[in-house]
Amino acid sequence: MNHSFKWQGRYDGEGEQHLRIHQLINTTQYASFAFIGFASDEGVKRNQGRIGAADAPDRIRAQLANLPVHHAITLADLGTVVCEHGDLEKAQADLSKQVEWSLKQGVKPIVLGGGHEVAFGSFSGLFQYIQNNEPNRKIGIINFDAHFDLREAEQVTSGTPFLNAAKLSEQHQQAFHYLCIGVAKHANTKILFETADRLNCSYIYDHELQIHNLDYLMATIQDFIKQVDDLYVTIDLDVFSASIAPGVSAPAVKGIDLSVFDPLFAAIQQTGKVKVFDVAECNPHFDLDNRTAKLAAYIIFNYLFAE
Repeated sequence: MNHSFKWQGRYDGEGEQHLRIHQLINTTQYASFAFIGFASDEGVKRNQGRIGAADAPDRIRAQLANLPVHHAITLADLGTVVCEHGDLEKAQADLSKQVEWSLKQGVKPIVLGGGHEVAFGSFSGLFQYIQNNEPNRKIGIINFDAHFDLREAEQVTSGTPFLNAAKLSEQHQQAFHYLCIGVAKHANTKILFETADRLNCSYIYDHELQIHNLDYLMATIQDFIKQVDDLYVTIDLDVFSASIAPGVSAPAVKGIDLSVFDPLFAAIQQTGKVKVFDVAECNPHFDLDNRTAKLAAYIIFNYLFAE
């Protein structure tokens, strides 16, 4: 684990009303939430995408540092898993162990990616924790993403994490529950749709994510959540419009809007079922004015300080 990031930022004065996130990190023995970085774009490289996401965890931390604290929470930073020498499989295994360890401590991990290969590490950690403690509980995956990431490949990539998760579930005779929100028809091949249907995946198209459809969207998501006990929620930032998320491997031609995303994300969190949460595909090499890193920090802020 790399622990080189130094949390620092603006200081406005004494008292809780002045607190910012950088002042809370690692100040208590026990934390409610823990940041875990995942510095990898090896999966993106293998998937022939634009590399640079390995630099994202600290860029997101820097955007989080100055955000205000609106109610009492405890936060820890467990450092960053680094993918070294192209050994993505080891990095995913290391992340899985960190996620599982956090859950054992009663801490909810927030993983800062990194390419979307982060998803298999995050899911594996939750899966192993459930298998070792409450194997009858059902895990659901909610992925905000323009892509299914159900690709069949000879090695793991940023395009394979949910097929990897399906295979892991099958190996342990567990049902695979997967909802992908924001799927772009032009960004997924016919075989990917066939794979999603074969695995009984649920999905919502990007063009359906309109404010006038909010009741339908809420009902669809709630129907999915009712089927499971615990949730792993992952947000691939390429699901958003390139105007607010330019710094990703595959910028969206269309993308979804925050006016729809925010209420859906809040409703998911309010179920109390989210155990592991991550953001993926922030690529500082292609970002403009840190817009994408700021977007990631904004989403994490809303997760931490939900009403």
